[in-house]
Amino acid sequence: MKQEENRGNSVEVRKNNKNYRLEKKRRPTDHEDVKKLEKLITQLDDITTKSRMRDMAYHYTKRSEVIKTNLIAGAARGVGLTVGTAIIIALLFFILAQFETMPFIGEYIGNLLDIVENERN
Repeated sequence: MKQEENRGNSVEVRKNNKNYRLEKKRRPTDHEDVKKLEKLITQLDDITTKSRMRDMAYHYTKRSEVIKTNLIAGAARGVGLTVGTAIIIALLFFILAQFETMPFIGEYIGNLLDIVENERN
């Protein structure tokens, strides 16, 4: 029995009663794999579309649900913006306080920090 490689498919050559026969071992082709993946993607798309439609229908038929969702989203944005701004300003003043010891810039930064401290109190 002799085995050869032919374009990525293994081919067996068998001697059988003076006749040579080629038999290809069948493997799934890339085309079949692509078709299976396309089918799965289509099914996933159908499922997500149906769930979005159900969600939209639920929200648009109940006005109280729309108001509640928008109120919660607005409050979350407001709190996030406030906390984020406070953190950025605190970091900015911390970095400015580190520059206070520099010879020329330190005086101006020290005066700025004193003004902020006086306004705070």
